[in-house]
Amino acid sequence: MTMLIWRILGAVSLVVCILCIVLVLALRLLKNGYYHEYTEDELLKTKKAANSKNSIYFTSGETKNFIKKYVICKTLYDKYLVCNYARSFENISYFVVQYSRFKRVIGVIDVTHRDTGDSSKVIALKRACAYVNVVIGTADGICVNSNVIRPLPMCKVRIHSALKSFALFTFLFAARHTAVEILGFPAVVDKLGADYALQFLSSFYNYGIIAASFVLALFGYLIAVLCFRRRNAEVRNGGALEYEFL
Repeated sequence: MTMLIWRILGAVSLVVCILCIVLVLALRLLKNGYYHEYTEDELLKTKKAANSKNSIYFTSGETKNFIKKYVICKTLYDKYLVCNYARSFENISYFVVQYSRFKRVIGVIDVTHRDTGDSSKVIALKRACAYVNVVIGTADGICVNSNVIRPLPMCKVRIHSALKSFALFTFLFAARHTAVEILGFPAVVDKLGADYALQFLSSFYNYGIIAASFVLALFGYLIAVLCFRRRNAEVRNGGALEYEFL
């Protein structure tokens, strides 16, 4: 191929790379559309200790029939949650929706406890979490809420991963050609020879670099698809903690 064709391919690769990045940012394929709307829970009281600040809230909606209160414990290094159950359950599951101080969702924890007492185990929260909503899922076989978190369709995961991988491949293609063009500058040509850039583009090394870029992008796609957790939630059981809800 001539130098002009390689330049056209390099320019097209750069445009396609930018387009893929724009599509990834604009489509937001991994955004979960079923997050719970923020509900302001009633603050019962706040306790301040030497190394922590504990805020106790009443739950709201149908959750209060199963979980009466919850406490958010803030220390210098950690932030965690403990729930106060309305009674003992053989099996209870609920969602802890975490919000930033601007009341935007920053995470959802899917919690399942069996053979409970009056209180839950420790549920670790994100450091950036300022508010939470506890939303009941199921309790002793009774399903109350099931659409707080929607499992992401694998087709969306594949499209998102494919766009990112293709952006990586086209970026590497354009970067490789840019490096070759630099070697073709007049100041460099005088030392390397007039046809050095074109000779390299026609060589096995050039095609080997292109093939390696493709393999790297394909490997990134496979890793992203295989390792992606289909549910945008973390399952937390935590350790035991006794907290007096008075």
